[in-house]
Amino acid sequence: MPRKNKPVAVEISDAIDGQSEVKINKVVLGQIKESDDTITVIYPDNHTVKAPDFDAGVSMLIAEYNLHH
Repeated sequence: MPRKNKPVAVEISDAIDGQSEVKINKVVLGQIKESDDTITVIYPDNHTVKAPDFDAGVSMLIAEYNLHH
């Protein structure tokens, strides 16, 4: 039987120094740091990846979360 897709609330909270924290159900997926024209995605295991824009960074964090849960 196929499972129904349930909507999930993604919470993005602004932090100090241009870093935004991305959460799903109070689980921290990682942070996105905006500096100059660079968007850096910081995963919970502290490895970093550059993203073309903020939305792509959020998508990368969600994809990583879905891969491991």
